Amino acid sequence: MIKAIVGGRWTTAIGLLLWAGAASAGGIPPEGAVRPPGLPPMAASLPAPYRAPYLPASDGERLQEVPSAADPKVPEMRSLRAKLDTEPRNLDAAVRLANSYIDYSRQIGDAHYAGYAEAVIDPWTRLAAPPPSALLAQAAILDYRHQFDAARELLQATLRRDARNAQAWLSLATLDMVQGRYEAARKDCAQVLSTTGSDLGSACLGNLFSYTGRARQSLVLLRQGEAAGGGTSVGYQAWIEGLIAEAAERLGDWPLAEAHYHSALRLLPHDNFLLVAYADFLLDRGRPAEVLPLLADHFQSDTAFLRLALAQAALHSPDASRYAWMMAARFEALKQRGSDYFGREEARFALQLQHDPETSLALAQRNWQFQRAPWDARVVLEAALAAQQPGAAAAVVTFVEETRLEDPAVQSLARQVPMPPSSGAAGESR
Repeated sequence: MIKAIVGGRWTTAIGLLLWAGAASAGGIPPEGAVRPPGLPPMAASLPAPYRAPYLPASDGERLQEVPSAADPKVPEMRSLRAKLDTEPRNLDAAVRLANSYIDYSRQIGDAHYAGYAEAVIDPWTRLAAPPPSALLAQAAILDYRHQFDAARELLQATLRRDARNAQAWLSLATLDMVQGRYEAARKDCAQVLSTTGSDLGSACLGNLFSYTGRARQSLVLLRQGEAAGGGTSVGYQAWIEGLIAEAAERLGDWPLAEAHYHSALRLLPHDNFLLVAYADFLLDRGRPAEVLPLLADHFQSDTAFLRLALAQAALHSPDASRYAWMMAARFEALKQRGSDYFGREEARFALQLQHDPETSLALAQRNWQFQRAPWDARVVLEAALAAQQPGAAAAVVTFVEETRLEDPAVQSLARQVPMPPSSGAAGESR
């Protein structure tokens, strides 16, 4: 089955390794521990209770989420693992297990499973002529990590071997949309259309239209995909519902967007991307109290935890500083692991929780070199205006104008940036 939920638009989190190995449900580095270089000062300046070892109140207290055996994905992964162990040269078994790990990693926002997938598929990618299915799996892992250039190379290598590989074209289309390469994405979607038929190709184009000033056309195409979704997988149906919600947000139709977020989450109630996207919707609508129960069971995901921290701050909760401390520790842990993939999230953290617009702007501009989705434009604009450096967002404003992006939040911010009479073209990202 072609996986429609692919690429950078399904931004997920790297795991929850906290500084000094503290427990994710509240563990804090011990008193007297040395703050690692680069850890935001907030993390070291909080009063002693935040730095003391965490002691559970009872033996029944939950410290960290681990996959439940009741989750159907868990026995499925175990079964696939057992099959590969008995048939280590079975390419199909290896690819199925790797894809299962990748899907689960995206679903719960835990990068460990992407690492498991890479270990499974590595022997096949090291061959002199790697099979296309192995290249696709490795490309998905790299895309998950936001290593977009490397992912693109593998997708292009796949297509040189198999020019009618619809999954590769769809993955490439999604990657091109994330990076603002909309003309390339249009050609990719045309290839999806020619290799798979109207439904998936129309959904690909519908997704593209929501970025290029044609959100109403996007809704028409996506609703066609929704109507045809009865015989498709739950994952495909949730993907379509999520895309409709995004297109509705582009048009400022909040009731329609919320209805389709609800529809998507009924289909995939634990999907990290959908939960985070809906949490952002709620935060934008001034409804932070609803974010807390929405994400209460998903704190293992860094992207979800950031939204919890933002909600706590918006509510002026007594726990807000504790959440901010833990989020700072998570970002530092990611850097120590060499996982510097979430510039957009870190820019939002620096601006909204650390109140450091200059750092936020630097992070947002760096992120803009790799990702040019609407939220990436938004964080640059917000940081530039907060830092009183509106000229730093001129290239983003040009990009928004050239692509005719429809997004109420982005357009409102862009109107606050004074532009010179003739500004340079934003161009395409690499």
